[in-house]
Amino acid sequence: MTAPVLACTAQVVFVIAFVLFKSAADQMRPLAARRPLETIARVAGNGRWVFGLLILVAGFVMADLALLTLPIASALPAYAGSLIVLLVLGYVRFGERLTPREWFAMIVVVAAMATSALSVVLAPGPLLGGVERPDVPPVPPLWAVAVVLVPSLVLPWWMFSLRDRVAAGRHARALTGIAHGIGAGALLGTAETFGLGMALLLEDGHTELWATPYPWVFLLAGVLGIGLLSIGLQRCRLTVLVTVLTVTAKAHLLISSTLLLGEPWPDDLAVTLLRGGSVVLAALAVLAFPRHQRRRAAAAEREPAAEPEPPTPGRRRVVSFSPPQVDPKPTDQPSRDSGPYVGRRRRDGTRVVS
Repeated sequence: MTAPVLACTAQVVFVIAFVLFKSAADQMRPLAARRPLETIARVAGNGRWVFGLLILVAGFVMADLALLTLPIASALPAYAGSLIVLLVLGYVRFGERLTPREWFAMIVVVAAMATSALSVVLAPGPLLGGVERPDVPPVPPLWAVAVVLVPSLVLPWWMFSLRDRVAAGRHARALTGIAHGIGAGALLGTAETFGLGMALLLEDGHTELWATPYPWVFLLAGVLGIGLLSIGLQRCRLTVLVTVLTVTAKAHLLISSTLLLGEPWPDDLAVTLLRGGSVVLAALAVLAFPRHQRRRAAAAEREPAAEPEPPTPGRRRVVSFSPPQVDPKPTDQPSRDSGPYVGRRRRDGTRVVS
């Protein structure tokens, strides 16, 4: 039972690390990917962020140790328990509430995890039996590394450059962090895959890890993924961003480990369809999340009216002027308020009525 406990604990540790990242990012000045050195200096100088990084690394270690003896599909349902922790911390710590559409997406996430768990339960053999993977080569095929790494780098660039640009202006709406979650999830899923490769190499007795591409790709994808995650947590809500990130990372881990590390799939057709269906449901859950946050019209109406700003030197100020009312002098001529003037138009376009 050590491996399942490690798998569940790792997911909770990930959520705690993300909460620390969110708390630290809210205290920093705006982070920007266009200024990487400045961004690195800001996050590295924040003690809470560094502490969250250490906890995140500990979660990676626990997850890799659990996956040494567990199939990846059996570790995926552990996220269902951490999802409750995420929702509670998001509500209590940051006051985040989900919209009905976001609740629906969460239900689809739970359905994906339940389908994955069902594929493990119905698989032949012991429920928590060990997994037999082929020996991991110290130098994996270049095409396999490219298939796993290149989409993880291209996807975040495409999402930010063409799909999810931050709009500005009066009618701009805040983003929920779907692009940040997908991009960071793909990168952290790649880091998790190559971290599992390092753990398998160490288990096989290979000690010269730095001579293999596994640690280098792990560091590259991990640094980029954590940086993108920190930027997203500063701009978006924790609950939605971390959910999209985790779903993307776990689906990416399952597919990449099958290609790169020989993760076995069941021979039974029904179980294989269930496992593939869990990946499809995970993708549908990501698509179900709204891209923009809902407008808080009711909250805006409850806010007090803003006081008028003092006049700024050098700016022209438009002031409406109305002439003083003067009592008309008595005269024998018909006035504009009676007689033949009634019904005529004034110069300002209004009509005189009696």
